[in-house]
Amino acid sequence: MKILFFILSILVISNIITLVLFIHSRHSYRKLMQKSLRQDDECNNLVEPIVFEATDSIDDLSEKLLQKLQTSMEKGKLYLRPELNIQDLAKELGTNKTTLSHVINACLHQNFSSLLNSYRIKESLSLLSDPQYFQEKMEVIGEMCGYSNRQVFHKAFKKEMGITPSHFRNIQKATVREK
Repeated sequence: MKILFFILSILVISNIITLVLFIHSRHSYRKLMQKSLRQDDECNNLVEPIVFEATDSIDDLSEKLLQKLQTSMEKGKLYLRPELNIQDLAKELGTNKTTLSHVINACLHQNFSSLLNSYRIKESLSLLSDPQYFQEKMEVIGEMCGYSNRQVFHKAFKKEMGITPSHFRNIQKATVREK
């Protein structure tokens, strides 16, 4: 009986200690998170966000960035990277995503996603028109153009071209047969 009472006492005491340690660690975690959030706020307040107005003209810096963007996309074929996002592209071009987004919107009158899709669709048109790729699956063509899956490729192609990639390829096959 004494042993049972002793074991129960040990269990109760260990549970109380565990509870106290849990509460303490939770309290410490909250303090740490609050400190981290305050530091983030302080850092964000140090850097003035760049605000662009619709009336801003295209300056030399924007023109240079636009040229660098187009060169990187056309010669470097950055659009073939499935994981490419505006943040990575901005870093690659030596700017920030806000500035890059502004240049794309103001100069090209489209958003980053539309720009990326236009380059990828242009690439897909080239591949789908090439007899060497007539037997490739659409998934493979889409991946070769930078799309991560067939459905996204199919949807973007149809939106841009008005027909499906398969229909486009069939037209190209018929054109080749006629020659």
